[in-house]
Amino acid sequence: MHFPQHVLYNQSVCDESFTETVQVPFGSSCELSVNVACFGLFCLDHNVSIFYGSSAASEPILTSNVKSQTQFSFGVPSKCLTSVLLERTIQRSSIFDLSAPQGIAANALSNDGLSEVLCSNNTGAVLERFALTVFNASVGFKSSNWVPFQCHGWGTPAVKTTCTNNSITSLVLGVDVTSRQGTIPTEISFLSNLDHLALRSNSLIGSLPSELGIFQTTRTMELWNNSISGSIPTELFSLSSLEYLALFGNRITGTIPTEIGMTSLIGFWLEDNLATGTIPTEIGGLSNLETLSLSNNFLTGEIPSQLFNLTLQACNLSGNGFTGSLAPPGCEL
Repeated sequence: MHFPQHVLYNQSVCDESFTETVQVPFGSSCELSVNVACFGLFCLDHNVSIFYGSSAASEPILTSNVKSQTQFSFGVPSKCLTSVLLERTIQRSSIFDLSAPQGIAANALSNDGLSEVLCSNNTGAVLERFALTVFNASVGFKSSNWVPFQCHGWGTPAVKTTCTNNSITSLVLGVDVTSRQGTIPTEISFLSNLDHLALRSNSLIGSLPSELGIFQTTRTMELWNNSISGSIPTELFSLSSLEYLALFGNRITGTIPTEIGMTSLIGFWLEDNLATGTIPTEIGGLSNLETLSLSNNFLTGEIPSQLFNLTLQACNLSGNGFTGSLAPPGCEL
């Protein structure tokens, strides 16, 4: 990319914008160099933005100051994949960024020989493949007993999955499949038919994405023994089918959301975290709750009387700072 000579030598036009159009085939990985050898003192702080499409009014693929960077790398996924991901991905520019998990995944699927075929008649399958590939790029799955991905013709090692009607209904990490340190990507929400999500005993860090609240069919969610931090997203308690929620052994902070009101919940484990505040009275409305474990946190205040209305088979509230000496029947205090 070369800037016009009158820009390089005339500081009075250094604030002007110049556009150069480059045609790049779909499914390409690209490197771009900006020639700054002739830049004068007043032109060194120019920004270079690369856009997908013909309009510079859209979101740029990337933007950088030429003073600090003169080499740019980006990828353009296959045609159908680009269309599908631009419509669904929250951070649209990330699918072009070959250093981001989304860009790595998009590039991999563009060259796997199958995703573009599926894309034209099964976008759900493509989004599921993309979600798992982003997850793998984020945390790096490791296993001594690889099981090939069973849905949509994936022929490479992946995580343990169960498929029903050609859609992923169970995703499991732990025991045979582990990961390096990384975060749960928001793209996990593309696995919209999950019944069972188990990301246990791994090296997951960061906060729980609010997109987990999209899983309206999920009955079991196991995220225990990681290093997950931050507060519990309120969206998690909008899951009308959720029966078991296990978050113990993390670094979760903040209060237990008052939105916890799903009557489907049977078991809730939050022990060995850093939760603060009081037990919300809304827990007393969980009519099907049988197991409640909130031990070893920093919870305070009185135990709400609403808990005495529950028929709990297992309950542990010890290791906190509650006031008063009364505990619901069957609860360890």
